[in-house]
Amino acid sequence: MAAPRATGQNDAEGLSRVVSQQNAQLRALNEANLLISEERLVSSVLQRVVDLSRELSGARYAALGVLDDDGNLRAFLTSGIDEHVRDAIGDLPTGRGLLGLMLERTEPLRSDTLSDHPASVGFPPGHPPMTTFLGVPIRYKDRAIGSLYLADKDGGAPFTPDDEEIVRLFSNQAAVAIQNAQLYEQVQALAVETERTRISREMHDGLAQVLSYVNTKAQAIEALLDNDDIESAKAQLKELSQAAREVYGDVREGILALPTQAGGDRSFADALAAYIEEYQHQLGPSTRVDWHIPDDLNLTPLQEVQFLRIVQEALTNARKHASAGHISVTISQGTRGLEIEVRDDGSGFNPLAIKRGEWPNLGLQTMQERAEAIGGVFEIESTPGSGTKVRVTVPHPPSVRTVGSEL
Repeated sequence: MAAPRATGQNDAEGLSRVVSQQNAQLRALNEANLLISEERLVSSVLQRVVDLSRELSGARYAALGVLDDDGNLRAFLTSGIDEHVRDAIGDLPTGRGLLGLMLERTEPLRSDTLSDHPASVGFPPGHPPMTTFLGVPIRYKDRAIGSLYLADKDGGAPFTPDDEEIVRLFSNQAAVAIQNAQLYEQVQALAVETERTRISREMHDGLAQVLSYVNTKAQAIEALLDNDDIESAKAQLKELSQAAREVYGDVREGILALPTQAGGDRSFADALAAYIEEYQHQLGPSTRVDWHIPDDLNLTPLQEVQFLRIVQEALTNARKHASAGHISVTISQGTRGLEIEVRDDGSGFNPLAIKRGEWPNLGLQTMQERAEAIGGVFEIESTPGSGTKVRVTVPHPPSVRTVGSEL
């Protein structure tokens, strides 16, 4: 009678291991979903998808092929392959072999020996050898988005139906995350374009007012010269020259604010630093500007444009009204979130005493609206004779929750 009890015990232990493994996979899947759901940039979402699929399946290598609207391969991301190997491989794949086959399939594909599959066309020079294979299509509402490619399961074992199922479930959630990120970037891009149009309109309106002012001044100067009032004409001409210098500064600041998105090899930190350096040239040697902007900021396009415009507004106010000797611009990851601070040692003012419609009320209102547009909090500290500090804080996104053992 001992043998049946031992067999039953072994069966129970085996079932317990299976349940434990499934719970671990479900926890990992749920945590993966939380990780990709908090990302908003398409590039970040795609890289997270390929990294997490490799972790969930226990694969040594993973890749993600993404399709454009015409069904052509537009992006190919990898995980588990270092930069040196990628450089040795050379050009990205064009969609032949198993890669192309998976882009057409609607169901997953497993192979214990990748090179033996009829669709295999081999690897280019420099490509690491791969044996076992699992391919899972990514689809959204019956439309192909791309495919996940997993190779060489840890330990050399073939991929199992459980691996296939967990990656398939993950691919369904990844499809939604990719679509949401693409939609979010489209909305962000629209907001950026709207902001650029607003900047252009402000520049146009400002120039129109200045041209009207110049015309009025020119007529006054002409009348004074006709009456041989040279001294008064010189005074009017001096005011006209001052107005020209001011509008020149305003226009340059507006032009500098137009390229609000970093692109190519130029990061947002580089773009903002270039703007501040140009601003320093406008101030001349009497005012020193220091700045600290980290390179690892992961900002959305809308955050980029609003941050730049807030800095621009604060610096413009300091140039026009503060008579500051030192200005500092700092962006940092604080305990409350991402913080941007512009501080000057200029004349300062009483924020509670300013009247509606006068400077700096309009500038403060604009900066507050921009901060709130990206979910931030705007703060101003200033007293007469003690300078001004402008701070915007954008709270950190909700942290990823750890799944408990109840699953």
